[in-house]
Amino acid sequence: MGAGEVRRGPSDGCSARVTPASTFKIAHALAALDSGVLVGPNVPFAYDGAPDMPETWKRDHTLATAMRYSVVWYFQRVATMLGRDRERAYLAMFDYGNRDSSSGLTTFWLDESLRISPDEQERFLVRLYEDALPVSKTAMQAVRDILVQPNGVVVNAMGEHPFDAPWPEGAVVSAKTGSADGVRWLVGHVERQRRAWVFVSCVAGGALDPLAAINLAGASLRAAGVL
Repeated sequence: MGAGEVRRGPSDGCSARVTPASTFKIAHALAALDSGVLVGPNVPFAYDGAPDMPETWKRDHTLATAMRYSVVWYFQRVATMLGRDRERAYLAMFDYGNRDSSSGLTTFWLDESLRISPDEQERFLVRLYEDALPVSKTAMQAVRDILVQPNGVVVNAMGEHPFDAPWPEGAVVSAKTGSADGVRWLVGHVERQRRAWVFVSCVAGGALDPLAAINLAGASLRAAGVL
């Protein structure tokens, strides 16, 4: 951040669009807070008792906990509250991938019409961490705060996963996972010793290890001297 770019490839893979899956929760949270649909990160929604979901989802959640545990049902309610017109408007404001929410209000980011490349994810994250997205600074700060991970791990619906620990003293890692058939994501930000980096890890292919993007990001950040 603020000191040029460190890029890895393959370049053709970094320009290919795939589903954002749950990494879209970052944009969704920004839209909800900026629009006033949610007044802050601690707004609770009640669990409706649906049985067929991860155990971490089977309780009431706030925006902050729904981001941490990647709770799809919470963000589906957010999508319903935002509505089709505001969803389209925020996709355009963020210049988010192909901007296509046409496949369904509560599912378009879940391996349906919305697509984004790693390059586009990087640009979106840089704008978020530069306070340069066209939403309120309060919304951007709130989302940055709820993306911060516990020391040494990354958390998602399946629980805590080791992330290239131990981290250097003072390192702060922010991240969001995403997963769909044939795609694994980890996107985020690292800050330490007055320096900061944005990272995007995307693994696409056939049968994938659920932790493929997490492991790739950890190894790459360590090799680059970031962690």
